Amino acid sequence: MAATSILFALAGANAADAATVTVTGDAGNPVGLVQGAPVAIRNMSPTVGIGFPTTEGRFSATVTGPDGVAVASALTCFLNDNWTRITDFRGNGNYTVTITNYAKADTTCKTPTSTESYVYTIGSSVALTPPPGPFLIRAANSFSTNTLSLPVGLNPGASTYDVQYAQGAVLAADGSISGPSTAGYVNQTTGTIDLSLRTPGTWTVVARAKNGEYTSPWSPPVTITAIVPFDLDLLTFPDARGPSYLLRGTVRDKTIRGTVSLALARGTKGGRYQSIGKTKISSKSTFSKRFTQRRTGTYRLRVHYAGSATAPATSIISKIRITRRLTYR
Repeated sequence: MAATSILFALAGANAADAATVTVTGDAGNPVGLVQGAPVAIRNMSPTVGIGFPTTEGRFSATVTGPDGVAVASALTCFLNDNWTRITDFRGNGNYTVTITNYAKADTTCKTPTSTESYVYTIGSSVALTPPPGPFLIRAANSFSTNTLSLPVGLNPGASTYDVQYAQGAVLAADGSISGPSTAGYVNQTTGTIDLSLRTPGTWTVVARAKNGEYTSPWSPPVTITAIVPFDLDLLTFPDARGPSYLLRGTVRDKTIRGTVSLALARGTKGGRYQSIGKTKISSKSTFSKRFTQRRTGTYRLRVHYAGSATAPATSIISKIRITRRLTYR
């Protein structure tokens, strides 16, 4: 009988005598732990609290991580009281608080009276919010680059973050970007990653939270379609003596290819456009077209780009005056 009673006692303390154990939750407040019912949190740097309903006893306590390694300094043979321990992060998984109880008179804690085990599970993660649509790298007729502020779901208790982004990225098995990438920065005040994407195309961004040497998993990748405006550096008329004129344009962004449609409309407003033809954008980002216009006067010249995967459809309208020699305004 005696042996049976000792084994039963060691299996766990009575509910009335059990310790009160808490862990810091995601909102920064203590969350109670219950034996046999793990509590899920994302906090990467929680504090474990231990208290007792009575001071008539002694205890020892350890906190171990998913790999069984201690994540806080042990409490060994202390009188029952309120104690806290700041814990280290050793990756996502189960963290176990083990409390061994002793009689108060057992000053060397040789004979346990019961043990208690509490588990909290850390599932740290980072989430990125993609932009609502294609991101315009710069405004039309501007050389200034726009900044993309990508919202980040921050993880409680993270000390810092890793960010990778690259154009045409390929993901590795762990969710990181395989091959060359650019390191980004999480602004924890604004909760954003501020990116400067200088070339059009498809970009991929991933991030993870860090605390010490350990990290959360990489976030699900976010894909960004970066586009540039269709605008012109130059629009000239190398042959301005009519009635046959030569038009030449230079596209500002050197990545844009395709065809432009050209049309003329008489007057400064109203009047229907009449096509003067189409022409391709060359490898040097230029296009040219010869057209005939026998009637003099003021015209509107429309250069229309139908759009592509990297540049939106755009029409640029310029005013020209045709006399014996064409002039451009």
